Amino acid sequence: MRMTEEEITKQDLNEMKVDIVNEIRRTSKIYTDRYLSKKDTCKYLRISNNTLDKWISLGFPLLRVNGVLRFDRIAIDKWLAERV
Repeated sequence: MRMTEEEITKQDLNEMKVDIVNEIRRTSKIYTDRYLSKKDTCKYLRISNNTLDKWISLGFPLLRVNGVLRFDRIAIDKWLAERV
């Protein structure tokens, strides 16, 4: 159900603004950091962990830094562009 302009209160608008700001804060790190964790890579690509594991087995680019997996956002974009 859509709200009409009369039904939207100042409190509704403030709650929407807070939600938008929180979403921007949550996702901005993913789009500005070059090296991503596995969890952030899944968020960046909007895929599940299982899908990422399958892609890794197919040659998805990754780095190991002191045993910790990291994913280069630029290499990810390139890898995907080569497959589209």
